Amino acid sequence: MDKFMEMAKKMEQMSPEEKKQMMQKNRSMCICGRCPTYNSCMKGKNELLFCSTGKSACAVDMKACICPTCPVTNMMGLSHAYYCIKGTEKEQRGM
Repeated sequence: MDKFMEMAKKMEQMSPEEKKQMMQKNRSMCICGRCPTYNSCMKGKNELLFCSTGKSACAVDMKACICPTCPVTNMMGLSHAYYCIKGTEKEQRGM
């Protein structure tokens, strides 16, 4: 089982409050706002942490992706990118 699957299993066993705290921690480490693809619409909607929350509700012009350099990527064992366009890690893994 890879790191992401271990983390997903661990999160399934968390209480709603523990999940909320984990999401807040991840959001504080998130670097989506520094990405060249991140735009004013995303900022206006306060969208971040696309790897967990999914695709942006905004129109997205793919420029570059910094997901692989995000601390959340390493911590959660993520293996994909362009979450704002392609969806969550789970979605991209077909889960």
